[in-house]
Amino acid sequence: MPIIFGWGRRTVKSIGVVFKNLCNNCHNEEYWVMTKVVTWFTLFFIPIIPYETKYFLSCPVCKYGVTLDDNQLEKLKPIAETNQLFAEGKITQEDYAARLNELNSGSINQVEAKVEETKALTENTPSLVICPECGHKVGKKAKFCAKCGKGIIRNN
Repeated sequence: MPIIFGWGRRTVKSIGVVFKNLCNNCHNEEYWVMTKVVTWFTLFFIPIIPYETKYFLSCPVCKYGVTLDDNQLEKLKPIAETNQLFAEGKITQEDYAARLNELNSGSINQVEAKVEETKALTENTPSLVICPECGHKVGKKAKFCAKCGKGIIRNN
């Protein structure tokens, strides 16, 4: 009996919005989204073992964005998760404010500094485009994802 195995299957999960930023690619000012892309080893087409996890911060309009390193992820993931809980209605406005206060250790200036630091990252880091369907890297001028065939929407 042959055993069918593979690798490269990706799952994409939106963590939540982080901050409002002007995109250098499509020139829209929108709330940028943190996305987690996990690449799996598969057995009989079933994802078994994750072997690569990456986090991206991207424009929701054109999917242009940056890969986050561990330090940036540590700073921004709790903010994205809290924003997502509030957007889904799972926490009240009072809980939302309390969580942000807790994240900031009582100082809103610390969160603003984190956001400004990451906004600077989006301007100074070579960016990429990821497929909204499978998380595969897409060429900057590509109209379709080479992996899944999903159309890539651009405004420029």
